[in-house]
Amino acid sequence: MRGLSIISVAGLITASVFAQPPGPRIGRGDFSLVRAEFGGSNKVVQGAPYSAQSVTQFTQTLPNGDHIQRTTNASIARDSQGRTRTERSFAAIGPLSAEKGGTRTVIIFDPVASKSYVLDAGSHTARSMPVPAERANARQFRNSASAKTEDLGTQAIQGVSAQGKRITRAIPAGKEGNEKEIDIVIETWYSPDLQVVVMSKTSDPRFGDSLYQLNAITRTEPDPALFAVPSDYTVKEGRPFLRGRAGQ
Repeated sequence: MRGLSIISVAGLITASVFAQPPGPRIGRGDFSLVRAEFGGSNKVVQGAPYSAQSVTQFTQTLPNGDHIQRTTNASIARDSQGRTRTERSFAAIGPLSAEKGGTRTVIIFDPVASKSYVLDAGSHTARSMPVPAERANARQFRNSASAKTEDLGTQAIQGVSAQGKRITRAIPAGKEGNEKEIDIVIETWYSPDLQVVVMSKTSDPRFGDSLYQLNAITRTEPDPALFAVPSDYTVKEGRPFLRGRAGQ
């Protein structure tokens, strides 16, 4: 059912509302560490418009040697005022398989109007939510003492200068029922000019490997129509997943 799809999608794309393209699928603590390192707070970035295509590839190796591979594609745009649009396609996996071919969701983050919108193309509705006030990145990764950071220098990625860091976090033996120490490695390349992560690699023996990358980066002003709710859509207040849980 479409309600189930919206519930699932809303949980996956929450980070997009805050103008930072989502990176690879990693643990909550690891994502907090990356945000702290690279300034991924919900700040509004003005004067740095761009458009790009993002690809997230996730690979998990099973005990029998088989592999599970999943790919998520997205179109991302940001204008000079800091408004962003993320249009993401999810494969037909798990609860999303209820809709043939997976599902597609669009999020518009509009700090000018202090609103964010989740668009549902099937029902031609848009869920409107207030934009929370910008706040400093005060929360720190609780296990930062066990993390090691390496400076990888600077390189050009897709025509954009990016600064690289490799963060290795060790989970001691016995911490999660593991017999041996587990090393989680996150390599992230961040563009100071665009203030976004342009590439990130994650290796986590518990879940698998993932690669996130921005492609076809264009640093021109996007079409203003991308950041407006279409005129034939009905705007409703409230988060989609809250409505879905209420059976609506």
